[in-house]
Order: sequence, then structure tokens, then C-alpha cells
Amino acid sequence: MKQQLRRAVINQLARTGQLERALHARHVYRTTRDETMRRYRLRRAPASLTLSVRDVPDTIITTVGTRPSEVRTVVARCRTSASVLDAMRSNRNLVTKALTATGVKTHELPIDSRNRFRVAVVHDRDRLLWSLVVAAPRTTYVYFDSTSIPRHHRVHHLASSSPDDLHRYGAKAAVWRIFEYHADPDGVDLFGDIHGCEIEFWRRSRINNTVRSRRWNPLTVELPAERFGSVGAGGDLPAPMIEAVDFPIDVVYTWVDGSDPEWIERRATTLGLVDLASRHEEAATDARYLSRNELKYSLRSLERYADFVNHVYVVTDDQCPDWLRTDHPRLSIVDHREIFPVDSVLPTFNSHSIESRLHHVPGLSEHYLYLNDDFFFARRVEAEQFFLANGLARFFRSRALIPLGEPTVRHRPVDTAAMNGRRVLVNKFGKVATRKFKHAPYPQLRSVQLDIADLFPDEVAATTASQVRSPTDLALASSLHHHVAYLTGRAIPGSLSSYYADLGQFNLEGRLHHLMKSRRYDTFCLNDTDRGEVSEADKMALVSAFFDTYFPEKSTFER
Repeated sequence: MKQQLRRAVINQLARTGQLERALHARHVYRTTRDETMRRYRLRRAPASLTLSVRDVPDTIITTVGTRPSEVRTVVARCRTSASVLDAMRSNRNLVTKALTATGVKTHELPIDSRNRFRVAVVHDRDRLLWSLVVAAPRTTYVYFDSTSIPRHHRVHHLASSSPDDLHRYGAKAAVWRIFEYHADPDGVDLFGDIHGCEIEFWRRSRINNTVRSRRWNPLTVELPAERFGSVGAGGDLPAPMIEAVDFPIDVVYTWVDGSDPEWIERRATTLGLVDLASRHEEAATDARYLSRNELKYSLRSLERYADFVNHVYVVTDDQCPDWLRTDHPRLSIVDHREIFPVDSVLPTFNSHSIESRLHHVPGLSEHYLYLNDDFFFARRVEAEQFFLANGLARFFRSRALIPLGEPTVRHRPVDTAAMNGRRVLVNKFGKVATRKFKHAPYPQLRSVQLDIADLFPDEVAATTASQVRSPTDLALASSLHHHVAYLTGRAIPGSLSSYYADLGQFNLEGRLHHLMKSRRYDTFCLNDTDRGEVSEADKMALVSAFFDTYFPEKSTFER
């Protein structure tokens, strides 16, 4: 009923020409409401909280909470790095240093979470609580992880909370999560309890001289008491765990500055030589080349959340963003002339053509991720989500389907390329592909791309030579690679939580607000299309504000 009413209101606003104004009003209301609540909470910050850290350097009083009713005041440490992994390590070091200083043995354990570390202890809770209160920094918080504790009573500031509350709630939780809030300079973006270091209480056996875990972990559930605390995570093992990916993984971006006058002139000359009547109207749409500094923020997301990446390659048409550090040791600018054959037709304005040559980037690793510049990492990811330790790649199927039949000029270029891919797969492997893939990072194997060129030489050559998207194109990196790798035993289906937002859809503000508040996706894509439901000015304002809030700190790739 609620959804039906919402749809009816939207339709009525659209019919009366008031939809864009209403969405803008909602955006202003939400922004004003959130900022008003934040200022209110800061003015009413408890004196015990502010006094406890008034002489602690590099700290600020700020707020956390996504809903107005959940906003609360906290003390945070000003972070020097935007990397989530650095915050995780900081919290782990905080715990081990505080407990070691008070004579508490800890044993680091592997954990089936990519967001935090875990240590085990065998001391009772009162001793542990005393150790933390005495030796941990005054910016330390504890999250008591137990469903028997109301959610709003699980987080406590050690330096200002009541000892009775700490003892009462600590006794109910088998796992404590210790952390500091790590804030950006403005105190708006925080790393919090999700990245805290877990403390798990192990039990002494009444039968023999061993200690046992309360929860399963990938290393061991039992240790001799005399060995507890003598080794760290994986310290009992002669090598990394069998599931660990330890080979280099690079990232390849494709990027273009559609406002560059020289590039515009080259494109206009090329379009004048192409029969556009034989192509879909989206084959040469301007929306494909607009830049809102997506690459800058995508690199911020990569450095923040994808700490496994080895090297970054940015493939461009004789261009370079003015904000990009070209001397960065982990980044290389690659011109189209470096990856296309000498006798090829350049310049090209066809992403399918460029995709067909990405595996020729000089120095590229066998395993790499291909990203459009409108792909973003939204929370910490690990290499194992994209590749297996034995070298196999993963791929992420979408629920979107490939249209049936043969491609025509009426089909969108993305559909045409998928339909052509289906045809060549049937001819070579006798298998039919029906589903597309998510707009998310594409795990790639160089060897597979080289094999595709051998399997379908004529089709690949035609795609490479097409300067504008053509009805004969193949989507080699974003589609065909996954199918061929799967059919030849070099890739398997994977799972990745991703979100897709069309910048041209009317509810752009609502979608960006959802991304900002939920923070529950691994990646997201902000794709620009020709849908004109949102004005260019509103797009720019909404997207810029979103980027600056989600990724507020400069990456090391920026000047």
C-alpha cells in the first residue's frame, strides 16, 4: 500500500511538472534536518565526555548515527590515513598494547570477516575491563556484541561510562569489540565499531590443560594452555592458508575527458566519416564521455577499501587529468597507441574496441580488475572476492537478460555486443548465454583474453577496428571473457553486493541518499545515460556533494 501511494504521488507530480521541484525540496529538507540534528547533539555533548579528552591531542567531538533518532555525540581521533585497513590495524594495536602492558596474554586469531581483527584471552572479564580502562587511550570505546543487549546500550565510552554499566553489559557479551572512532578532518566521515578489534573469551578445560574457543575460527578451536599467547594469527602454520590469494592483482581503468577541445575535434572528424544511420543513437551519445571527476573519487575508493591492489593503469586517448600524480609509483598512464597495433585505426571512441586491447597494457599482471571510471568500492573488499587462490577468476551475473533474436540497429549497443557474444559462443562451444553481468569490477585473466583473440580472430579484429560502437562489436572484457573463462574451466560464478544508479533517473537524490545511509554494498556504479529526468545542473550538484561526503579525503594518487 505504501509503495502504491508513493507511485501515485510521483505520477501526479510528473503530470503536473512538479516532480523535479519536489525532489529538490526533499533533498534540502533531508540535508537541513541532518545538519540541524548534528549541531544540536554537539551543543548538548555530555560534560563527562568532553572533559575526559580535553587534553588529548588530535581528537575532536563529533556525531555518529544515520537516522535523526540515533544521532549521538562521540569523541574521535583525527585519522592520518583514509585506508580502512589502517584503522583496523590501529584498533588491533590498541588492544594488544593495552593488554600486554597489564600482563594479559593475547592470541591473535584469523576471522571470517574482512572488516576487523580478533584476539583471544583467557582472563575473566573484570580483569580485562580493568586493563582496558587503565591502559587504553581515553578515546577508546567498547561494543558489547550480544543480542541480549539492546542495540542502543551496546556501545560505551570507557573513560566516561559508568563502571556499573560496563560490568553489567560486559558480563552478558561473549565477544567485546574495542575501537576508536577515526574521523576525517571535518569530523563527518567516521570509521567506527565495525572495524574494531574483537576480544573473544576462551575457556579453560576442566579435563586437561587446554583452552577452548567459544566460536569457530579457521585456525583452531583448542590450544594447550602453555602455548596460548605464544603465536599470532597463522603463526602455527608454515605458509599462508590455502584459500589466501597471494599473487599480484592490478587494476585497469578506462578514462576520457569529453570536454577536451582537441579530443572533441578528433571525435567530430571521426564521426563525420562514420555512417551513423546504421548504428543505434546511443552509439555516439555525449553522455558516454562526460566527466564529473569520477576517476578521482574511484581512486579514492580504491585506496580506501581495496588495499590488495598491486598497480593501477589508466588507459586514455593522449589525455591525463590535471589533478593526477603521474609520478606515483603504483600508477601508470597508458595511451591508446601503446596497446593498439601500429596499423590500427586510431583514434577510437568505441569502448568495445578499447576493451579488446586492455590485456596488451605493458607490464600488466595475469590477474587484474577492469573498471570503468564510474565504478566505486563502497566498503572494504578482499582479493578473494574476485579471484580464487588457485588462480581462477570469479564473475558476477546480473538478473538482466540478453535480448532474444539477432541484433539490429534498434538494439542498444550494450545489448548488441551481448547478442553477438551469445552467437559466437554457440558456434564454438554449443552453449547459450542468457544473462548479463553486473556493473561492477570485472575480474580478468590475460591468458583468457589472448585465447579469445585466437578463438574468434575475425570478430575480435572487427571490434578493434571499429572507431564507434558498431552492431558487429563484441564486449570482450565486460562479457565474453567471463563466458569463455567459465567454459574453459578458468572462472566460476561469484557473489558481490553491488548497486546500480542511473544518473538520469528522476529519483537520483533518493538513490544517493540510500547509498550514503545504508553503506551495505561492496561496490556501486553511477552510470550516466541520455534519460533526461534530471537536469545536468542538478546531476552535478547532487553527485559532487555525494562524492565529497562519501570519499572526503584525497588519495595519494592526487596532487
